[in-house]
Amino acid sequence: MAKAARKAKPQGNKALAEAVQRHGAGRLDAAAAAYKRILARNPVDAQATHLLGVVHHQKGDNERAEKLISRALALDPDYADAHGNMGHVLTALGRHAEALTHFTMATVLEPALAETHNNLGLALQHAGRFSEAIERYEIAIALRPDFAEAYCNNGAAHQELGHVGDAVTFYRDALRLRPDYAEAHARLASALAAMGDTDDAIASYEAALRLNPGDAIAQANLTGLYIASNVDPDRAIGESRKSLTLLLAGQYGHAAAARFTGGGMAPFRLKHDLEQAAYLADRGIRIDGLAEFVDAGNGILARAAGAGPDAEAPLRLSRDEAAAMLPFLQTGHFHISAGMPEFILNPEIDWRAEEERYRASENEIIYIDDFLSPAALAWFQAYCLEARVWTKEYANKYLGAFSDQGFISDAHLKLGRELREKLPALFGPHPLRRFWGFKYDATLGKGINVHADFAKLNLNFWITPDVYNLRPGSGGLKVYDVPSPANWHFRAYNESKDDIYRFIDENGGNAVMVPYKCNRAVLFNSAYFHETDELHFADRYEARRINVTYLFGNR
Repeated sequence: MAKAARKAKPQGNKALAEAVQRHGAGRLDAAAAAYKRILARNPVDAQATHLLGVVHHQKGDNERAEKLISRALALDPDYADAHGNMGHVLTALGRHAEALTHFTMATVLEPALAETHNNLGLALQHAGRFSEAIERYEIAIALRPDFAEAYCNNGAAHQELGHVGDAVTFYRDALRLRPDYAEAHARLASALAAMGDTDDAIASYEAALRLNPGDAIAQANLTGLYIASNVDPDRAIGESRKSLTLLLAGQYGHAAAARFTGGGMAPFRLKHDLEQAAYLADRGIRIDGLAEFVDAGNGILARAAGAGPDAEAPLRLSRDEAAAMLPFLQTGHFHISAGMPEFILNPEIDWRAEEERYRASENEIIYIDDFLSPAALAWFQAYCLEARVWTKEYANKYLGAFSDQGFISDAHLKLGRELREKLPALFGPHPLRRFWGFKYDATLGKGINVHADFAKLNLNFWITPDVYNLRPGSGGLKVYDVPSPANWHFRAYNESKDDIYRFIDENGGNAVMVPYKCNRAVLFNSAYFHETDELHFADRYEARRINVTYLFGNR
């Protein structure tokens, strides 16, 4: 992936050479001070301006970095390193199209430098232009045959195109050059898993984690393999909780204070976490930092009250507020049941008949009411309200929790086993790949955009009591009965909204609307595009619409 921003070599300037030496040694504050002294004497020094911008980028202040590197480029428009580093800064700011322009300019100005082609390849890959990315990686490798990162990135682009065997070859080339390359081990593991080589994939993930124990993504992917293997539930749960610990450390570790004081915190996230903290406190559940979090969070919301059009703008925290809130945010919590429900699936349902109903259905879409046993429904409701596992934030004001990042328990796994036992013709041949939950803001008018899932069977069920649905008959799921194209890559399944609707229209797709109902499950072909209906639920913590999704098999 992208390397750290490259620093230019000083040209005949002793003060700049000393500053760059400090910079290279990781003494960022000392380097910044030295660059500022140079600029005090010569405000139009493009190198010092650029490198001061690089320091700010490395410290996470990308807004300041952009201003400084823009100034350097105004002073020297043909400054290749500044174009390359501007690309990194803009990428960090999420401005990928602009970053692509600067990475392209860097290759024009320094065509013989392998790093510029590798960086452009990464930008093209992010844009979904995988074949063009591969061309750039091949140029980088030709220019520098020992460029392990380019081999690894080339493998990733091939894997995106479904050329998994080629990807394995490139990952192994990268590891031949750099046996201690943690990312290449992790990417090799993902390719081996896609080929069904679970044992070697696990070994490769474990190698990656030995080299980089803080890699939350590798840990999550390793967890997914243990879940799919269905051999050791305790190991799957333990690995998932390790993954959550790493994820929370990354989200709310020492760098989080700067993020909250600079970029701020999403209001819907703070609202949810305050509501959950109050819910836990009311039930006598104590978590490190809970009281301090509530005090600071309520003060922030009170300060933000009356913001009007800016009500959804990120909430900037003071240093003291961030320090007070982080201990609670860093801590996971799992619902502890007094006992496992005897049955997860409702024992009153004739499950073989439901299996036959699905297989006989015209469009492979059915729904099942009273899906969970009463005890299991209560258990899942308690888990989703209590567990501090809702780590992923989405733009439409909802939160996600995932099986490979803490959203897991004996009950979750038992549900997967019971589905395979009671509906063996449907679920038996297909391993449980992943499951997750989504929890929505009560005032949300729209849920998840249209998408498909990369699996064989999709089982989605709802657990929020019906009394909280302010518009009965709505709030459910819309499923389109046309399979998504088998040759689309994952990003197209999930991000190309206009292309998806065009494909549905061109292929005569019909929308099947399944209204929301508590304890209703929707079972359908995962290749079908689907989207959440508009939501109008009561505005209280227990009223948040929660759905749980299980994916089985591969497409």
